[in-house]
Amino acid sequence: MERRRFLSYFLAAAGLIVLYCLLQKLSVVGVAVKWVLGIFSPIFTGFIVAFVLNLPMRGLEKLWDKCELGIKALFYKKRKKKAGDTVQISRFSAIMRRPLCLLLSILIIVVILVAVVNLVLPELGNAVRLLVEGVPEWLKKAMEWCMQYAEEYPFIYETIMEINIDWETTAKGLLNLIGSGTIDVVGNTITSIIGALGGVVDFVIALIFAIYVLLNKETLSGQIKRLFQAFLPNKARDTILHVATTAHGVFCAFITGQCIEAVILGSLCAVGMLIFRFPYAAMIGVLVGVTALIPVVGAFIGAGVGAFLILMNDPFQALMFIIFIVILQQIEGNVIYPKVVGNSVGLPAMWVLAAVTVGGGIGGIVGMLFAVPTASVVYTLLREATEKRIEKKKEMNNGGSF
Repeated sequence: MERRRFLSYFLAAAGLIVLYCLLQKLSVVGVAVKWVLGIFSPIFTGFIVAFVLNLPMRGLEKLWDKCELGIKALFYKKRKKKAGDTVQISRFSAIMRRPLCLLLSILIIVVILVAVVNLVLPELGNAVRLLVEGVPEWLKKAMEWCMQYAEEYPFIYETIMEINIDWETTAKGLLNLIGSGTIDVVGNTITSIIGALGGVVDFVIALIFAIYVLLNKETLSGQIKRLFQAFLPNKARDTILHVATTAHGVFCAFITGQCIEAVILGSLCAVGMLIFRFPYAAMIGVLVGVTALIPVVGAFIGAGVGAFLILMNDPFQALMFIIFIVILQQIEGNVIYPKVVGNSVGLPAMWVLAAVTVGGGIGGIVGMLFAVPTASVVYTLLREATEKRIEKKKEMNNGGSF
């Protein structure tokens, strides 16, 4: 007992010393943590990709099982040979079911991403081109408008007359600026290309890792449970498994509900724009639906880009589009989102807004995406723990009074 007590004190003191040293060198610790996260980032990304791909893959596997049962029933009726045909179908299903469903899941996501990019990027390019081409015309119209009202407002005329721009000198200055910044631009471009190539390599590694995880997810799950059973106390093991199960269910419900809500919102936006004869209806509908994957504020981001595009054609239509989006967002936030997403994750609207705010401040858009399901997991676990403690107190009070 003395040796155990001494060992406990020694470990506690060593832990305090290590903590003190770490607090003294926070910058070094930050660099080390960033380095470690950079090494393991493909693994973390692979788990995220595997989690996302698992959602459509599970649905495809259920559909595969139904088709398999239908084919077996067809063989029973036509050939009336149960043993041989059933064994062959089962063997084929066991070999091909998981790889084909995984391949179809990847293809579905890739097709959706390619379709979104092909719809959005060309229109954004056209909008930027129209903006660049229209600036001189806008300036000319602004000058004409100012001249029209110069007699009523003399100070406007005086201000215009005082404007003296030497366009030749300005053009030479711009050329010199472009020439001096060319080397920096080339250097930054090379650095960006190298970084992009590194990101592509990391994503390929993450995708391969995700494929391995999904092809052997039952085996991996069983191995993790056996490790918990061998090295953890029963109470700690049950707690960790309960937290993991709760988190898995909440994240699945959140992603599924968020995707359904985005499709509904994008469709309503496109249909409404077609009814009111707004331009770029299909593209803006897709953009609003994609950005709606970001909780609470995502649809406003897509609406801002859409309003900018419509502004290139008609400012009045842009104003009407903003009014339309505000009304649609109110319907979506008060009717669609609580029904589709809010009920699935079980998080009140107040805490959804708080989670999005805190998550956005910590991790930007990625933080917003993970904030709502994470807060929902914490909310669910706290609610369960609170109910258990209240029940225990009631039992103790009832026992004491009895």
